[in-house]
Amino acid sequence: MSRIAILSDIHGNMPALKAVLKALDEKNPEVWICLGDLVGYGPHPDECINEIRKRDFICVKGNHDAGITGELSKEVFRQPNRKVIDLSEDIVSEEQKKWVRDLPLIATNTEGDTKWIAAHASPVNPSKWEYLESAFKMRPMLAELEQQFCFIGHTHRPALVSEQIGINKFQPGLKYFINPGSVGQSRDGDYRASCAFLDTEKGIYENIRVEYEMEGVLSDLQSLGFSRREAEYLLKV
Repeated sequence: MSRIAILSDIHGNMPALKAVLKALDEKNPEVWICLGDLVGYGPHPDECINEIRKRDFICVKGNHDAGITGELSKEVFRQPNRKVIDLSEDIVSEEQKKWVRDLPLIATNTEGDTKWIAAHASPVNPSKWEYLESAFKMRPMLAELEQQFCFIGHTHRPALVSEQIGINKFQPGLKYFINPGSVGQSRDGDYRASCAFLDTEKGIYENIRVEYEMEGVLSDLQSLGFSRREAEYLLKV
C-alpha cells in the first residue's frame, strides 16, 4: 500500500478536518494515519473523534487526548486551553474516552515495501511529549530506526527531514521524518489547515494546505463561553 494520507493535531476543529479529508479523498489513499491530538483548543472534540473512527484511521494518542482521559495532568495545559480540556472532557462521551484511552502511543507497519513508524511527538520515549523541531535532533534518530519513514506531529509545523544533510525534497530510497503540520491550529504563519500525502510508488510527497471556514469555529468557541480574544488565541489567528 503505497498511497498514504497523514494528518495530525486536529484539535476539535471540525470544519478544518472536513476540508482536509475532502482534499485527501481526491488522492485516493490506501492508508489513513492520524498522529493524535484530536481534542484541545477547538470546540468540536466529539465530532472529530467520531469522524476519525468512522473512517477507520490508524491513530495514535496525543498529549491533549491523554488530558481528557486523565492519563496526563491538566496542570500541564495553560489557560485558556485548560478550560477547553475541561469542557472537552464533559462533551466527549465515556465510550469515546475509552476509545481514546485505548489508542497506542506508537503505531508501526513492517509489511510490504513501505515501512513506517508513527507517533504524536517522538518515536523515542513518546510519553514525554518531546518537540522535534530540529533536523540535527531528528537525523540521529533516523539512523537508529529500522523504518524508512517516521511520521510525527505535535509541533503544528509541517516538515520533511531526510537522513542526508542538504536534501530537502522527497527522494525515494532515503529515510525521512514527515510532519504533516496541524489540521486545526497551524503555527507556521499560514492559518490554513495542513495535512500530507505520500505516494511511495510514484515518489511523491505533498504538504497540502486547505482553506476552511474559520469564523464558524471562532463563533462556536464563543458559544462555549470564551471571549473573542480567547477564541482567536486558541486558533492562533
